Amino acid sequence: MQAKLQALRAHLDDSLFPAVRQRASTLRRWEALVLVGGLLALVVVLQLARLGWSASLGSLWAEDGPIYMQEALTQDFWHAIVSTYATYLVLVPRLIAEAASLAPLREVPAAVSILSALVVGLSGLAVWIASAAHIPNPYLRGALVALTVLSPVAGLESIDSAAYVPWYMLFASFWLLLWRPATRRGAALGGLFILLTGLSTPGLWFFAPLAGLRALAVRGGRDLILVGSYAVGAAVQIPVLAFNDETAVEPLWTSDIWTTFLQRIVDGAPLGLRLGGEAWSYLGWPFLVVLTIAAVAALAVGFKRAARGARYLAAIAIPTSLAMFVVSLYQRAVGTQMVWPEGIWNASGGRYSIVPALLLVSAALVLLESAQRERSAAPRRLPWPSLAALAILVVAIGTSFYARDLAVRGTPPWDAAVDQAEAICASGEAEAALPTSPPGFGMQLPCDQISSAPAATATARR
Repeated sequence: MQAKLQALRAHLDDSLFPAVRQRASTLRRWEALVLVGGLLALVVVLQLARLGWSASLGSLWAEDGPIYMQEALTQDFWHAIVSTYATYLVLVPRLIAEAASLAPLREVPAAVSILSALVVGLSGLAVWIASAAHIPNPYLRGALVALTVLSPVAGLESIDSAAYVPWYMLFASFWLLLWRPATRRGAALGGLFILLTGLSTPGLWFFAPLAGLRALAVRGGRDLILVGSYAVGAAVQIPVLAFNDETAVEPLWTSDIWTTFLQRIVDGAPLGLRLGGEAWSYLGWPFLVVLTIAAVAALAVGFKRAARGARYLAAIAIPTSLAMFVVSLYQRAVGTQMVWPEGIWNASGGRYSIVPALLLVSAALVLLESAQRERSAAPRRLPWPSLAALAILVVAIGTSFYARDLAVRGTPPWDAAVDQAEAICASGEAEAALPTSPPGFGMQLPCDQISSAPAATATARR
């Protein structure tokens, strides 16, 4: 029995959790830091540009205003960050709100958007580092990172929003569980990222099978850091949900969920929200059936030609994608809301598509990369299947890049909302409302906090 266990551990170590082949870097440490910092700044700018500057820097979206910023500005720090929302801990969104509360009130939306975009950028950096062993080709790996930080299936609701950054962190955590860190510092940073993800969303539970295999294949302290961080982050949410008395959404099952999976994931993963949605609108079910058959055939060919490590990863990623999407839509009762009727598409509930779509693309890219390595150990140029895949993904990102809709996000402008609140306070009221996006959302703040002074000053006066 012991021998079989050791053989299994060695098999997993060699196939599913390989170490990255280290290459000597030509960059000095400070040069590497400057390069990474510059790329992160570019990612932040691109994310802000998706909504347009006025919307991304001048509006608070959904829960960012009435939940996270409201409580960051009106409660003490420790009470705010451990407060649950939707029945579970949401640590990272609350930390973003707490950091944004240090800015002047008029700059709070910009601070939330920039910090949220930065966390998404860090998620992309984690994907780049952690996927190197399975996707050594820098072009394919770069495409996966671009899909992570500029998700073409996310829609307006999931861009530059503190409330939804845990979805991007979830995908990065999937890859971190596959990663073999070369240094203890890298392992500590990866473990911290996984822990913060687990303390922000119970979605980490969907990776339990992968984490179990990783625990079985542990070969040192660095691996234990990653596995232990997963265990702690996932376990903390259990009693939080079990003893939480918040009103939860009543789960709702509908067969529309299966249709929605084909529309949002099988269609959206390669084509993006806009191009995939337009294709559905004009071509309907015949297009979706042909696309599904083509996707299944392509994955089957990949399974046949790829190495076992790639097949194992795909065998984990694809069912996880399906399970996460189906369970999330059932648990949050949004299956009917997200399905596309004949001739129509919409972006509602885009956050539920982010990780499942990225997992499906990950499986495809890993199989593609591995199959090409099996056929040619050192191809002289990028093979045509990779070029075709890159072209499709670039088109998906490009066509779904721009997500501006001022009627939904950005009306009224934040400056106008603050001006109105200051006028109300000047009339002698003790507090005033500040409307946020989408219409119907808003904050209610005491008048001693509605001023041009930094919100941190108001916090100090509590």
